[in-house]
Amino acid sequence: MTPSTQQALTNLLRANSMTPDTLDGPTLTQLFLSQMRISLYGGKSSIPMLPTFCKPFGTLAEGVPVAVAEVDDQEVRVCLVTFSGGQAQCGQRASFPVPGREYPAPLDDLLYAVAELIQPLLDTAKALALCLPFPVDYDGKGDGAILRFPGTMTVTDFVGQPVLAALRAQLEERGCPLPPMTLVSEPDAVLLAAGVQHPGQSRYVGLTWGSGLDLGFAAPGSIVLRRRGIAGDLTLFDGGFSQAQCVPFGQVDFSKDRDSYAPGEDLYLKMVSTDYLGEVYRLVMIKAAEAKLLSFGCSRDVLSLRWLGLDTLVEFLEDPEKGGTLAHFCREPEDREVGLAVGQAVLDRAARLLCANLAAVLQFVGAGRDPKAPACVGLHGAAFAFPPVKAALEHWVQADLRESRGLSLTLWQGEHMLPTGAAAAALYQG
Repeated sequence: MTPSTQQALTNLLRANSMTPDTLDGPTLTQLFLSQMRISLYGGKSSIPMLPTFCKPFGTLAEGVPVAVAEVDDQEVRVCLVTFSGGQAQCGQRASFPVPGREYPAPLDDLLYAVAELIQPLLDTAKALALCLPFPVDYDGKGDGAILRFPGTMTVTDFVGQPVLAALRAQLEERGCPLPPMTLVSEPDAVLLAAGVQHPGQSRYVGLTWGSGLDLGFAAPGSIVLRRRGIAGDLTLFDGGFSQAQCVPFGQVDFSKDRDSYAPGEDLYLKMVSTDYLGEVYRLVMIKAAEAKLLSFGCSRDVLSLRWLGLDTLVEFLEDPEKGGTLAHFCREPEDREVGLAVGQAVLDRAARLLCANLAAVLQFVGAGRDPKAPACVGLHGAAFAFPPVKAALEHWVQADLRESRGLSLTLWQGEHMLPTGAAAAALYQG
């Protein structure tokens, strides 16, 4: 790459908040922290900071079966979980496409699917856990109402509706046994699963990264000043970070946001979600074509794209010469060099934003300060199924959080983390 091309590419990446000077980690961390603290005292904030009133630790009763239902923007999944020797055994699995994804549906339809799948497990189960990735307003009495659904779903009649009460009504209509129920958020389930699968660490945080993004952590309930009377005991929190707005939007992000499901909302999510990373890359490559950084043939091919998925980008990054569509577009060495640089910059930006977010949570809960007692961050989500995406996060955790900021943390990714953590939550509450 010639010096002039390199400078033009750097300018393009800077305009899209993909260079070190536009992604200062400590500054971004302070922005996240300020939004978190404003939320706690009831000010207007884009980060809701939701106390779940669930215990972060307890006793795992051996051999007690727990029916677990997981709901996300793709599927409803159920299984029966028992613990033996401190490890989870997951069986009797079933799944169904989630209502509200391919067609509009009321909340009752979604819970009908949960009830339909979980009914066969209730003759055996002694507890039931419902694990959700959506932000929930927990009532402090063991239930809560979903605050919103992601833009990929169209669900109605959910506002103010206690989820477990509605599910209980569905099960009562079927004449099912009604075991004790627990409502648990996805990132908190990941946190609890990390504690079960990788015990002995000083503090735990749960990170979910896929079509959505969130972090779960434990803190005293009394820090929530916007609600009176919350006890000071440790409770699990769901940060609700997908809604964060405190991020440096770039040139292409505005055009992407303008045509999205909710212009001006969920800005952080639109920079890091696996649903958007391929599109971010496509839009930056269009700008590269307009800046004449690509050959005529590559520019023509890039401009012909109407949508690009993350899987196509990852295929190219893993094999630049034979990796599918983009490798075909970037046949010339100069085009390939630009295409690879842009692809890595897109992933690095997402990883650095996540590191800033993670550092804010670690600082907030006072974790990661002691090298002899590192914090453990549980990982779960579709993003970690893509090796270049996971590698980008691991690189910036090392370079930014460990080496630059001196934080001590380990990353943990186990199997069946959601059902394991959700079942543990149900047993801890009992």
